[in-house]
Amino acid sequence: MANIDTLKSNGVIAQSATFNEADTKFINDLTPAEVNALVSIKGKLTPEFVANHIGSAGPTAKAIGIVF
Repeated sequence: MANIDTLKSNGVIAQSATFNEADTKFINDLTPAEVNALVSIKGKLTPEFVANHIGSAGPTAKAIGIVF
């Protein structure tokens, strides 16, 4: 399974998201450990955390931006 598919199936990337060729390559070049870390982080973020830290997105937010 490509990384994009794994991230979509785990709710890290929206099912409707589309990417250009360069972005697709970038995501699919992530290591399995990097993909697993993103999935793990997504699984640990509670709706309350998202509601409290995503500004106006509120508790129904489906995406979160993470800045490193």
